[in-house]
Amino acid sequence: MAQYTLRQLEYFIAAAEAGTLTGAAQQIHLSQSALSNALVELERGLGVQLFLRHHAKGVTLTTAGEQIFVAGRQLLKQAAELAEEAHGLGSEVSGTLHLACFGVLAPYILPDLLAEAAARLPGLTITTSEVDLAELVEGVVSGRFELAIGYDLTADPRLEKELLHSLSPYALFPHDHPLAGRGKVALAELRDEPMALLDLPHSRDYFADMFHSLGIQPTVRFRSTSAETCRAIVARGLAYTLLNAKPQGVGKDEARRVVAVDVADDAPPLDVALIKAAAVRPTRRMAEVQSLVRDLLRKGAIRSMFEAGQ
Repeated sequence: MAQYTLRQLEYFIAAAEAGTLTGAAQQIHLSQSALSNALVELERGLGVQLFLRHHAKGVTLTTAGEQIFVAGRQLLKQAAELAEEAHGLGSEVSGTLHLACFGVLAPYILPDLLAEAAARLPGLTITTSEVDLAELVEGVVSGRFELAIGYDLTADPRLEKELLHSLSPYALFPHDHPLAGRGKVALAELRDEPMALLDLPHSRDYFADMFHSLGIQPTVRFRSTSAETCRAIVARGLAYTLLNAKPQGVGKDEARRVVAVDVADDAPPLDVALIKAAAVRPTRRMAEVQSLVRDLLRKGAIRSMFEAGQ
């Protein structure tokens, strides 16, 4: 039997976020002494010290407190969702779901996914965040994002992943580049070519490993955290770039200026995955969106999202 209450957890989260007991007490409309007593009881019930208390300087979390903060916030969210589900049994799915998407993939996935969700789940609001892979992982683990779609580039036991699609790497050249007319290109042929690198956490390592596995050092001339900026650099004849998702929404003039060529080497594809926290019980909202994504996968719609720009 747990020796703590959800109310005590609420007080703990408020104090951790405020950084002071005075500020937290004012926020939750409780006396400071009552708040302090509740936190002492919580520490006693959990058997750990949650805060370091600094005279006139507020409080900071201990190492144990930081772990309990993440787990406690998730538990409170699940408790609220359980109440919502109980009230909503027999009715349509409602409320808000927070979905993160790796920024490079967002233009391919989010428009069709949100349109399908609007048609099938009209009572559900999906808020989206376009982030890099490092923020995506942190957000899912901390409970900030309930679901996420991104590349499966991290072996993290805290995450549960479901494969959606695999994307092989390709080189994007200016239309008049000598290699643009090739059916495939070897990475060794790119050694001395100026490169525009997609410089995002995990992505940069993925591309670097492709070269390093062959003992090759690429000539990185430009760096950008935007795939569209890398593509635009190529369109202006300044460099080539390596990507996995094909350009979307490119105008005819732009399309004539770039040419995609498959990589000949045995380069590993990038897996696009649906991601959730392994320790989190799926809510009804999460289950419905997961089912929607699986339906899009079965119908081939997810594949077509990436092939539309080819």
